[in-house]
Amino acid sequence: MFENRLQESVTLRVPTEVFSDGQAAYTEYQAYALITDFTHRDINRYGSIKNGKIFLLRCDNEPEPGSQIINEGKTYDLKDIKICRDLDGEIECYRCVVI
Repeated sequence: MFENRLQESVTLRVPTEVFSDGQAAYTEYQAYALITDFTHRDINRYGSIKNGKIFLLRCDNEPEPGSQIINEGKTYDLKDIKICRDLDGEIECYRCVVI
């Protein structure tokens, strides 16, 4: 379904169980993504506005909580990860939200 749209090359960093000097170690994987921007507005007395990105990510390794995406030199922490499946139940891609 997304074969011809997931063309942006990104790096997925998945945390390992190894820590060095209190910092998490990461394993890096190459992935392809479709990237969209969004704006979230709360209509309340404070009127908060949040800008973020949605990455539709195709990769061999599943992103986990604590994972990061590197795109164009910027590192994004994943806030929400959902699996997108096709009609046969196969995993098509992962929907990753960053704010």
